[in-house]
Formats: sequence, structure tokens, C-alpha cells
Amino acid sequence: MQNRIPDPAAPSSYVRPEIAALEGYVPGEQPRDPRVVKLNTNENAYPPSARVRSAIVEACDRLQLYPDPSARAVRERVAELYGVDADGVVVGNGSDEILSLILRAVVDPGDAVAYGSPTYSLYDTLVALQAARSVRVPYGDDYAIPRELFSIPARLIFVCNPNAPSGTAVTRAELDALAIARRDVLLVVDEAYVDFADACATTMGIEHPNVVVLRTLSKSYSLAGLRVGFAITTPALATELNKVKDSYNVSRLAQAGALAALEDQDAMLAHVARVRATRARLGERLCALGYVVAPSQTNFVLARRPGVSLLPTKESLQRRGILVRWFAELPDALRITVGTDAEIDRLLEEIARP
Repeated sequence: MQNRIPDPAAPSSYVRPEIAALEGYVPGEQPRDPRVVKLNTNENAYPPSARVRSAIVEACDRLQLYPDPSARAVRERVAELYGVDADGVVVGNGSDEILSLILRAVVDPGDAVAYGSPTYSLYDTLVALQAARSVRVPYGDDYAIPRELFSIPARLIFVCNPNAPSGTAVTRAELDALAIARRDVLLVVDEAYVDFADACATTMGIEHPNVVVLRTLSKSYSLAGLRVGFAITTPALATELNKVKDSYNVSRLAQAGALAALEDQDAMLAHVARVRATRARLGERLCALGYVVAPSQTNFVLARRPGVSLLPTKESLQRRGILVRWFAELPDALRITVGTDAEIDRLLEEIARP
């Protein structure tokens, strides 16, 4: 194959064509003004366990040393919490990094990666970075697992459960059925929001040889700023994923904070209970205002006005200091993070205005 000759006048010519053509993932806006009511990126409205700060401060005394490359203490705590083998736990710089590791380890250029749509938009970006093909199968109105995923040719399948941006969840029985039917592919169950749900499928990672379950500490544990996630799978699959990760991918401070958070389940569960209560109130009030709200199992709700673009509503709220998320893929919907009661009161007051 003839080498491409980069053009200094076009910096993009130095990179792979797939990268040059890629728009890239666009995260939610992070405003500098602390007065802004930030309900656009599904962060937890409440601070993490007080133990986290103490653990991080203590870890600062050893910053001259590399962190544990396997995050053993975190893995062992995860294993204890979920009754799994610590050798089957992989810890990453957020669960997003583990998604990237999985694609790098499993998918060749041109391979198909299948998932329901709409869902977490980072999947599109990560698949494109691997020069693979995204196969987006539309969800029905009930957001059940699309039947096509049970037979569609693919190398890898993602199921975000509970799903983003709908907030809906499928049952463990449905996920088990998919895992059994698709022994020919790797199934990734992305449980980023599952602590806010009524049930989880976390142990699927040890019960099916073709399943990886992802969890994150960003949401329920209030550690979005620390960037820690983990995968639960078989020790054999974990060994393969560890081959493609950076040697020291999770910092000493992040490991210390994550371990402290995982050891304080009471703090996490208390925050989850508050979010769930506010979520119910938010959904009820939005329905009273004429929105259609999907039954949420997350720390956000998806509010729709079928057939009506809500971009003007999003922009109007933003001018008044309230950020919510709008997607071109779902123009008649707003995704609204469950904030504090005071933040939700302000949102409801403003969104009710003509």
C-alpha cells in the first residue's frame, strides 16, 4: 500500500482517515459559573462519603510511588460486595475506559458492533475509533431488548441497562436469554446507573462465559470527578482485557477514594434513596405539566412532548441558568438529571413558564 504524504497545511492529514472524519463524542456542558443549575450530565447531586476525602489526603503521602497496577484492594472489595472472584474484576479510569479496552481487545476493523438505539452515544465514537461498524437497532416504545439483537451478525453487543437516555430497564431474565442465545459474541451489559434501579444483573459476569458487566462509581457513589469504574467477568476474560490496559491506569488517589467509597455503603444508599424520592416527584410534576415521562430507573428522567421540538425549551432554560440535555436524535425530548430538591423546584418553576 502506498504511503500517504501528509500536507502540512492540513494537520488532519497526519492522522488516520477514520479519525479525521470523526466528529468525536461531545460531553455535556461544564459551566464555570457555580450559580448555574446543572442538570445535564447525570452527576450525583450529593457529595461522596466523608471517608473519601480522608482516604485521599492520606494517600497524598505516597504520591512519589506508582499506584497498584491492578488496583487489588478495590478489586477485592468489589469481589466481597458482589460475591465474585477478584481475578475477574478489572478496574478502569471510569467505565468508559473499560469500554475502550473491550473494543481494542475484541473488535477488528470492519467488525460489526450492535446495540439498541437511542443509547449511550459514546458507543458510536468508540466503535468508529476502532474502524468498526456500528449497527444501531431501533428500540420500540417499551425499550425492550430489540429482537434483532438475538440473531444479528455482530462481533460484540452492548446493552446499556438501565438505558441512557431513556432511563428504562429490562429484566435480568431478558438479559440472561440474550446471553444464552448469543454465545457466539461478547455481550457487554453497561450498568452505570443500576444502583438507582430496582434490580441489577451484576453477577451475570461470572455466570455467563461471554458476558462483561460494567459498573461505575461516578453516579451512585458521587465520584464523577475521580474517574473510577470496574468490570466483572470471568478471570480468563479479565486476563485478556488487562493485556491492553495501561500499566497504571488508575491513580493512587483514585484507588484510595474508590476503596473508601465502596466501604461506606450506607452513605451511597442514603443518597440513592434521596435521588429516587426526588425522581418520583419530578416525574409526577412533569406529567402534570403535559410531558410524557418514561419510567426511570436512573438518576435522570426523559421528558417528551411527542412531535414537538424541545430545543427552544432547552435554550430558554439555559438563558435562565438551568442546563438540561437535548439530543438531535430525540428532538422532542429533554433528559433532566435529578438534582437536589431545591434545584428541581427551580427547574419546575421555570419549565412551567410559557
